Amino acid sequence: MVRSDTYIKTILQPTYDFTNEFYFPYIVEVNIAHIIMLTEQNLLKVEEAVPIVDYLQKLHTKPTFKQAYNSQYEDLFFMIEAELEEKFGKKIVGDIHIAFSRNDMDATMFRMCWRKQVNTVMKRITRLQSVILALVEKHKDTVMPAYTHNQQAQPTTLAHYLLAINAHLARDIQRGRDLYQKINLSPMGAAALGTTGFPIDRGRMAELLGFNGIIENSYDAIAANDYMLEAASFLSISLSTLSRVVYDLLFLATNETNGILLDEQHVQTSSIMPQKRNPSALEHCRAQISRAIGGLQGITYMSHSVPFGDIVDIGDDIQPILAEGFENSVTIYDLLTEIIACMQVNKEILYERCANGFSTVTELADLLVRNYQLPFRTAHQVVSSFVTQLTKEKQTLADGNAAMVNQVAKKLNVPLNLTDEDFKLAIDPNQFVQVRSVTGGPSKSEVSRQHQKACKSVNEVHRFINQVDKQLQRYPEKLKLH
Repeated sequence: MVRSDTYIKTILQPTYDFTNEFYFPYIVEVNIAHIIMLTEQNLLKVEEAVPIVDYLQKLHTKPTFKQAYNSQYEDLFFMIEAELEEKFGKKIVGDIHIAFSRNDMDATMFRMCWRKQVNTVMKRITRLQSVILALVEKHKDTVMPAYTHNQQAQPTTLAHYLLAINAHLARDIQRGRDLYQKINLSPMGAAALGTTGFPIDRGRMAELLGFNGIIENSYDAIAANDYMLEAASFLSISLSTLSRVVYDLLFLATNETNGILLDEQHVQTSSIMPQKRNPSALEHCRAQISRAIGGLQGITYMSHSVPFGDIVDIGDDIQPILAEGFENSVTIYDLLTEIIACMQVNKEILYERCANGFSTVTELADLLVRNYQLPFRTAHQVVSSFVTQLTKEKQTLADGNAAMVNQVAKKLNVPLNLTDEDFKLAIDPNQFVQVRSVTGGPSKSEVSRQHQKACKSVNEVHRFINQVDKQLQRYPEKLKLH
């Protein structure tokens, strides 16, 4: 069959190159596992199969197939088959394709690749978690403003804020674990889509290739693409969380805020302004996140309104997009983890932001309820009017006092005799944090409890990831025939 040069250059050649780079080892492994299974089922003679398996094992030691694309063949599948036929003859090579189709092989090699990539991303997430949890230990007393609607809300601690980020990352990990379990099921034995009349052992194929089981319905095994959508969603959700973290870090790194100082290795200067410390590494993170999410969204568009079966849209064409999404995600995690690990935190400045702002006045209202029995809505009105007065007079909370609060309350016909001691206690950022010891709150004791729980969770995830690593490293040891 003669194919056009345009088709070769724009489609077949790039597809071959991508498949060779990403899937070659898995294609070889699938071939070996299938031959082993056929011999065990007495569908191939062992003496005929052993030389082919030995040769495939030699191929497996190479990262890619040695030959450049030959347009005489459709793809890598047929080029490997042609090489085997040249060495061992058409009869035996033809027989090793009993109950074996490109359809189930493709579906299998995709899953073998992406299960590994999911585990790689989970490793990066836990690495960032470890850096964050180390900072939590150092910053349980680092009081800082928390923001809602980009306005100062209430005091919290850097540790409390970081634990919130860690909680997001923990959910990302859970999504990754669930996804891994869904991906790690074998399509092999589905053949084209309707299985085969030969007595093959699908479970044995799954075992040989390191899967946890099989995709039972053979049509589903070939047609399934929801795991690709879920992989794209897993990455997109995780990257979306990182984008919010990057936003906050860029805000804290501004001259006006000056809450953090990026390490010199992560900043760039200006070509004309000598004082500049541009947070360029963070900006690149933000841009890379946008690029990655944008690409991953394309997977949804490529996956809908296509036939329910084997089709190139969700076979050949969608794979490079997903590969780029995984690659970009790993890059982003690596860079952001390094930035956070190396940055300096300006504790004194963050504390001053709380002390000089109005973020503690919720506690002032709460104190009026606890100690002076005002209804909360009344206390809220008194404190709100007090803040309005200070703002009009261009004063900070530190300029206020109990007498001013009492005067404001009197104008509102609210009897109040707030003491200076209670006022000073209420506007103290440290006091604000420490009295909030309700489950999940920012007090030191509660943050310590959350921190211990988070560390325990990360350690458990490390064990899961290590188990996956061992499983993925050990299954090739089974791919031998003697």
